[in-house]
Amino acid sequence: MENNPSGKKNNTTLIVLLILSVLINVYQWWNHSDTVTVYEQRVDTLIIERVNVEKELGETRNELNNYKGMNSQLDSMLAEANSRVDKQDQRIKELVKTEKNASVLNTKLKAELDELRSMREEYLSKIDSLLVSNQMLKEEKEVLTTSVKSLTKNLETTVSTASVLAAEYLKVTPYKKKSKDKYTETALARRTNKVQVCFDLLENKIAKAGDKNVYLRILTPEGKVMGDRGAGSATFKKPGTGEDVMYSSMQTITYNNAKQNVCTAYEEAERIYSKGTYTAEIYTDGALSGTTTFTLK
Repeated sequence: MENNPSGKKNNTTLIVLLILSVLINVYQWWNHSDTVTVYEQRVDTLIIERVNVEKELGETRNELNNYKGMNSQLDSMLAEANSRVDKQDQRIKELVKTEKNASVLNTKLKAELDELRSMREEYLSKIDSLLVSNQMLKEEKEVLTTSVKSLTKNLETTVSTASVLAAEYLKVTPYKKKSKDKYTETALARRTNKVQVCFDLLENKIAKAGDKNVYLRILTPEGKVMGDRGAGSATFKKPGTGEDVMYSSMQTITYNNAKQNVCTAYEEAERIYSKGTYTAEIYTDGALSGTTTFTLK
């Protein structure tokens, strides 16, 4: 039987073609698998960015509107802020609707998220500054009212001098700590680290001159005295009754019977203040010298 070279050649060609076909199919399957994986990763990332943007939109609206109704100037600022948030919300919806490139859309959503966060902090800073300014105007009005009442009382009655030192014109200033030794005023409870109370200790010719212990008591809206015994808070004996009274902080001053301005403060390392009206009491050598209230938003 004769060998058929042509048949063998054809068989070899078919085998080669078959192997090439298998290799091409394997490559296409592998490439398709990689493409699907990359696509799924892009879709997951895109979903995360959309969720982040929607969450930031909601949180921004809620936090800003917490301060609504306090005064007309603040309400006007909040109306402007809400208008900007609404416009950005519409821009984001339009972007999601029109942008077909997932990678480009993801980048743009990240930019919108950064802009939202920046806007949120911008308005929170403006709100804080406005609340501080309003608080200062309120305190100045209270000081003037107190001065008029004090002058009227002095004209109508004879001042009775006593050994107890009196404190007037108490001014409370809350601060937030920005760095090791740098503080800035605040009106927000969640940003407060330190409360400073400044006042005039009035002239008293009968009181004994010399060193005096000045105690500061800060009472929370619930009536609890703020203090940390590990940080210097303790108790003093109340004259006449011997009652132990807890104080927030204490400092010693030298009193020479003349009017002098004194500032004392209480600081918390952590920001633990809650919203509400606080009471600040000043005691000199255990006797109540003056009291006032202040509000943290």
